[in-house]
Amino acid sequence: MNAKELIALNNEKREQLNKENLAYYEEMLVFIRLSFNKSEQQTEELLLELLEHLLQAQAEGRSAEEVFGADPKAYCQELIGEIPKEQTKQQIPFIAHVVLQFLAFISLVTGIVQLGLFYFFGIGLNTVSISLGAGLVTILIFLALLYSFIFIIFKWIKRSSFKNKQLKKWVEFIQLWLICTIHIGLLAFVPRLIPDFGPVITLHAIWFAVVGVVLYLVSYLVKRSW
Repeated sequence: MNAKELIALNNEKREQLNKENLAYYEEMLVFIRLSFNKSEQQTEELLLELLEHLLQAQAEGRSAEEVFGADPKAYCQELIGEIPKEQTKQQIPFIAHVVLQFLAFISLVTGIVQLGLFYFFGIGLNTVSISLGAGLVTILIFLALLYSFIFIIFKWIKRSSFKNKQLKKWVEFIQLWLICTIHIGLLAFVPRLIPDFGPVITLHAIWFAVVGVVLYLVSYLVKRSW
């Protein structure tokens, strides 16, 4: 079975766990899945193996803690260390999909907002002028911020795993709000600090929306390829 089939089977079998074992196992599942650069196939095979082992133990009247121990975080870290890294050829389609989706969103929003402001409110122009040099640097900064956001969110989720004393909801909300606000603020203001350089091209705003749709379709095809 491939990784997608293993995930579907895991989702189906996980419904057989009781409430306590399910909570314990899902903490392990999230922690292991959020490990960077690990083989998705090997990861899902391991998770399914752990689930089947737990289901067997549950049928015998044993709990997840009795099976995996009182320190699941250390146990998971040990398991993660044994999972081989994902091959580069497997990483490229995933990275390409994420990048294309992100660029599609930026392009589509730029086109729609520019057109909306011009035709409905008479604000601005229905064209967008871009300095190619500054535009390229801006895209690279956007991608760096996207990577930073994903990396920090993953780290935040992993750090919140296996804690006996969970953070209050309002504390979690503030933490996530700060992470999102900082990255959105950087997305909005950093490009304004980049001076224009290189050739300047002017395009009708509709083309940004069209490019956004095209990039989204390409990202969909890339996703289907892996």
